[in-house]
Amino acid sequence: MAMLVLHLRCSNQESLYNYDGNYHKHNTNSLPCFDRYVLESFFREYYNVVDPKFSEYMEHKILVGSEATFSRLMDLERRLNGEGSHRRLSSSIKVSIQPDRIADFSSHICEVILIERLPSGVFADPFELQHLLHRGVFKDASVFGDTNLELPSFLSNQSIVEVHLDAALNNSAGKEIVLEFKIEIPLHARYPPLEDSGYTEVRFGAPDLFMRCKMHGNSPAHSCSLSRITSSGSLELDDTIWSIPAGVKAHSGTVSIVTFASALLSASLIIIASLRSSRMESNRRLKKS
Repeated sequence: MAMLVLHLRCSNQESLYNYDGNYHKHNTNSLPCFDRYVLESFFREYYNVVDPKFSEYMEHKILVGSEATFSRLMDLERRLNGEGSHRRLSSSIKVSIQPDRIADFSSHICEVILIERLPSGVFADPFELQHLLHRGVFKDASVFGDTNLELPSFLSNQSIVEVHLDAALNNSAGKEIVLEFKIEIPLHARYPPLEDSGYTEVRFGAPDLFMRCKMHGNSPAHSCSLSRITSSGSLELDDTIWSIPAGVKAHSGTVSIVTFASALLSASLIIIASLRSSRMESNRRLKKS
């Protein structure tokens, strides 16, 4: 079987949700497929991300009545780039499309959707993602869940990043299409709790991947197709681990004493300087009088 490999570069092309200007007409359907973001429907019902609840919702509500899977995850490589508390989660994705289904889909109106569930100790800056979106790095992107960037790790909840990537399925039938994507999501570590080792680990599981398309010859009520991109049984997807520097528990007493002493000394110096300044001002007034 012949195989054509397409190396796709993400760009701000025409989005699925305004295809032919008919998105608002089609939006009378309440299925998540018609929302701009797949996760919108989940966060209309829930505020926090709880893994069991989220997984159940994905299977029983978002994917209910969805198109049978016609794409397969061939390879997924993940790594963290950068150093310190500001890193970039890099993903290299290779997806195979069944050749007998290619003719069912229009060209340039399909997209791959990546849903990245972030651990509670890590966040993505919505403004940073928006900047990347304006540069054309992604077709679309958004952050859901806890977007309070100032909270420490133990006070924060999980958040989710949804990224959309263009997928052109415009080849003749009988040829397999292999889509390849390379994306980087900038991430930042929250202030972690104290640890004995001086480090805290956060783990990134495999992302959820979906294919969303506008289909040929269907009525508006069924014009949107959403399916999960599944992996073969032989593909092993290991967690990606980020070791974040944290305060050492054994040092907490010493740090508290030094901090208190420094604050007390600083306050004393300020009071002494204020008193001296007041006395000098009083002496000047007495001399003038």
